[in-house]
Amino acid sequence: MRYADRITFLEDRSLLEAFSLPKDDSLISFAAGFPSPDSYPMEEIEEAFMKTIKEAGPAAFSYATTQGLDSLREEILKRMKGKLKVSFSMEEIIITSGSQQGVDMSGMLFVNKDDIILFETPSYLGAVNALRTYEAKLIGIPTDKDGIIIDELKKSLVEYGDLVKMIYVIPDYQNPTGRSWSCERRKDFINAIKDYDIPVIEDGAYSEIAFDTEPLRPLVSYDEKGQVIYVGTFSKIFSPGLRVAWLCAREDIMEKYLVLKNASDLASATITQYQMDYYLKHFDMDKHIEKITTLYRHRRNVMADAIDKFFPEEAKYLLPKGGLFIWVELPPEKDTRELLKRALAKNIAFIPGSAFYPSNRKYNEMRLNFSNLEDEDIISGIEILGEVTKKYLEEG
Repeated sequence: MRYADRITFLEDRSLLEAFSLPKDDSLISFAAGFPSPDSYPMEEIEEAFMKTIKEAGPAAFSYATTQGLDSLREEILKRMKGKLKVSFSMEEIIITSGSQQGVDMSGMLFVNKDDIILFETPSYLGAVNALRTYEAKLIGIPTDKDGIIIDELKKSLVEYGDLVKMIYVIPDYQNPTGRSWSCERRKDFINAIKDYDIPVIEDGAYSEIAFDTEPLRPLVSYDEKGQVIYVGTFSKIFSPGLRVAWLCAREDIMEKYLVLKNASDLASATITQYQMDYYLKHFDMDKHIEKITTLYRHRRNVMADAIDKFFPEEAKYLLPKGGLFIWVELPPEKDTRELLKRALAKNIAFIPGSAFYPSNRKYNEMRLNFSNLEDEDIISGIEILGEVTKKYLEEG
C-alpha cells in the first residue's frame, strides 16, 4: 500500500498509546490526560438529552449549519464575555468537533510545507502531532515558571522571519507542565508579536480549571490587532465524549475556517450541540466547574504529598495551580523512556517528557496525570513509581 508522505511525520505514538492502554485492573496509569468520569453531571446530561429529543425533535438528528447552532454559539459568547472578559460577534465563532479539530484546521489554513511553527516547550503532544502532518518545521521556544521566555521568542522571530507562519501556545495550566503564564508575560508576548503578521493559536482547554485563583485574562483579551485565534472546549470541564468545542477568530479569518470546516466534516454533531445548549441554559456551569476543581485540587494534593513522601529528592516538580498534570524532572543524564519500561513491568504507566517536545527534546522529564484516579490508586501508584525511580537513579 502506498501511503501519503505525511504519515511518516507521526512517528511518536505516545498519545495514541495513552488512549489504548489495556483495560487491566492491575495497571495504574498516570498516562492519559482524561478528566474524571466522576466529574460528569450524569443526571443533568440525561435530562438535557431527553429534553433535546422531545423539544427539538428531528432537528436534533439533522445536519446543523457548518458554523454551528446559533443558540449554542450565543451561550458560549456570553460565557466568554462574563468569565474571560472577551467579546466576539456571532460571525467570529464556529463550533468544532473537539478542540483538536480547531488546531488541525489552523494547520490547514496557515501552514505550507517547510514553513515554521513556533511552540512553547514542552507543549501539547496532540497539537505537535496535528501540525507536524503539514510538513512544517516545528521550533520550540524555552519556557520558565512564568511561561514562554520572551527574549527567546524574539530571537526566533528575527532568525526565521517570514518563514514563521504560526505560533501555538497554552497559557493556562498547560499540558503537559501545569504551568500558567503570568499576567506580565501575557502582555509582553502580545507586545513581542504585534509587529508581525503571524496568527497565534491560543489553546484554552484548561483555562477554567483553576485551583487557587480566578482564571487569568487570556491572550486574546490583550490582542488589539486580531491575530490571536482562541480555541475553547467543553471536554475538560464537562465531557470529552460529546466533542463540543469552539474556535473564535476575526471575521475575515473565520470566513476561511468555515470553508475548511465544510470541507472537513460539513458540520459538527447536531444532537450534542443541542444538548450542550440546553445544559448551559438550564443548569449552572460555574457551580459544576467549582465541583470539579475541588475534586482535582484534592487529587493534585494527594499526588504531590505522595511524590514528596516516596520519590527521591533528586526528582523536582512545581505544584500546579490548575489543570490535570504534575511535571516531574529527573537529573539531566536520566531518560524517562527507560524508566517507563521499568515502571510498566510493575504495572505503572506515564508519558515520558520527550514526547512533548516539537524540537530539541529533553529526556529526563515525565508527565503524571492526577485527575482520573482515586486517592488510593494515586498513592499506591506513586509509591511504586517512586521505588522504581529510586532504583534507577541509584544505578548512577
